[in-house]
Amino acid sequence: MKKFLLIILSFFFLFWPKIIFATENKFGIHILEPSDIDKAVELVNSSGGDWGYVTIVIRDDDLNFDKWQGFMDECRQKHLIPLVRIATHLKGENWVKPKIEDAEKWSNFLGSLNWPVTDQFVIIFNEPNQAKEWGGEVNPREYARILSGFNEKLKMENEKFKIFNSGFDLAAGNTKSTIDAFRFWQEMNSEIPGIFEKIDGWVSHSYPNHGYLGKPWDKGKTSIRGYEWELWELKNKFKVQKELPIFITETGWPKNQLTVNSQKSKAKRVILGKYYDEATVANYFKYAFENVWLKDDRIRAVTPFLLNYPEPLFADFSWLDKNGEPYLQFETIKNIPKKSWWPEQINKFTFNKIEFPPFLLTQKKYKGIAILTNEGQSILGEKEKFFFKVINADQGIEVSNIFLEKGELLKPFERTTLTFEIKTTTQSGEFNFGWEGVGDYKIKVFQPTFLNNVKFTLWQKIIKKLRFW
Repeated sequence: MKKFLLIILSFFFLFWPKIIFATENKFGIHILEPSDIDKAVELVNSSGGDWGYVTIVIRDDDLNFDKWQGFMDECRQKHLIPLVRIATHLKGENWVKPKIEDAEKWSNFLGSLNWPVTDQFVIIFNEPNQAKEWGGEVNPREYARILSGFNEKLKMENEKFKIFNSGFDLAAGNTKSTIDAFRFWQEMNSEIPGIFEKIDGWVSHSYPNHGYLGKPWDKGKTSIRGYEWELWELKNKFKVQKELPIFITETGWPKNQLTVNSQKSKAKRVILGKYYDEATVANYFKYAFENVWLKDDRIRAVTPFLLNYPEPLFADFSWLDKNGEPYLQFETIKNIPKKSWWPEQINKFTFNKIEFPPFLLTQKKYKGIAILTNEGQSILGEKEKFFFKVINADQGIEVSNIFLEKGELLKPFERTTLTFEIKTTTQSGEFNFGWEGVGDYKIKVFQPTFLNNVKFTLWQKIIKKLRFW
């Protein structure tokens, strides 16, 4: 037997649910920066919830690996499932149109990240039925080619990518700068027949329109049930057979803001505006979750727009004020009971070395080491005790399991040294043993008198005794 055993063993345990999206906690929130994660966790994983969602935008001028791998790592540690919407960048008042060749850049970058869960959700751009979102023009046929091309390229990179359409502006009409969603889809499907069968889920922007003044009990295309209209049209007009799970990545009511009358006075007054007051917005959100979204099994996640943007552009939608303090809707949704679940993750790890003495003496205990590297998505030891059970150990030796100590966690990319014990009895000879999923090994056990019966030099005896221990 060799002095040291150097082995590399990789294990993949892919746990597939019966359906692709077996979610339990539908609560989520739309964020703009990774720095908002802590507040997002406080909101979506509260009141018994675990593994909620965050929608976040990654721009093509912000493809910083360290930044976004750090974001994925935080999502893993804090139990958030990311819905990543890819974007270009602003040029003047418009978002630059993407090019089909950009798909390779995006697939390489997104594929280089270690995501926190098996299914890696990617939303292909945003509301292309508005000209400002598509380089100043509306071009449904071009968007269809982009969606199809990006879908193909990303899945060639990694089959775990789950590709979604952009959300559409359901309140948009046929104007110089917008196209009605249904007409937009008609041209998409004309350009690439069956385009909607290619995607893995449907992203909806089900806002309470028009003017964000709809009630939570309203129905129809421009209500918080807009997704129902979308699904009906897809099934009945476009003959989509696939059961597309719904991800509402934008929705919600803006609110009228409060302002201080003067610097000397702490009294506040409500600015008369076009939206509802803070209390009404909070109650409407509560009604929407409890009576609409949570009761619909087709919905997998709801991430209202927007957690933290107290500046003028989106201040009315922000769930936090300029001081980072939550508005009433934050506390209201935080207190709604939520469900705890655990999404599917890839467990992949490598034993870089398993080492133990080449031969042993009878009636002794010996220590061995196993060097383990986590190369998967999960944090080993977090969900359950992580160990390898001894199998096929011959009588005459006792071998312990290989395991992480209680409370020890091994994050992706980390390495640790584990120990195990081999105990010999009065029997000598050659013995087999192994660990489940690791491999089989042999070890020789000798009586202590074996050294005296073999003619070794003094130095050989010293070296062999050192090896024993």
